[in-house]
Amino acid sequence: MNLSLRHLQPISPFKVVFAIVLAFFSLFLIMQIALLGIILMGVALRLAMREGVEIDLNGKRYRKIYSIFAINLGSWKRLPELEYLSIFKTRKKTRARVIAAESHLSTVVYKLNLFYNRNKHIEAYVSDDKDDAMSVANHIATVLELEIHDATRE
Repeated sequence: MNLSLRHLQPISPFKVVFAIVLAFFSLFLIMQIALLGIILMGVALRLAMREGVEIDLNGKRYRKIYSIFAINLGSWKRLPELEYLSIFKTRKKTRARVIAAESHLSTVVYKLNLFYNRNKHIEAYVSDDKDDAMSVANHIATVLELEIHDATRE
């Protein structure tokens, strides 16, 4: 049984390719015009950055991670005394913009939260697939001996 869970928000492959090209271009500029190259390197790193959560179920600790080109940064914190695990359905909204036209799109996602101190929570996992989210919820609930509150029903 896997005792570590890592979830990172997905990132567009186009964004990653653009960030890599921008990073190489900024390295060239650092050698030529230092300030502009450093600024572009910062933009490239921000484009490639992904946020997420990593939970070590065995050590009962978690961390919010920032991942840049597969390098994970974040400090570990002890998991508080957890009360229950909640899984619920919500909408993830994204905005698409082309010159003057703008569209708002929304997709259904399932979020897994670990609750403590009555109403405080740690967002542990997000998935587009209900079965995947339920599988992860059952895994976490089994290891941490938590009750699952399912709020995904229509």
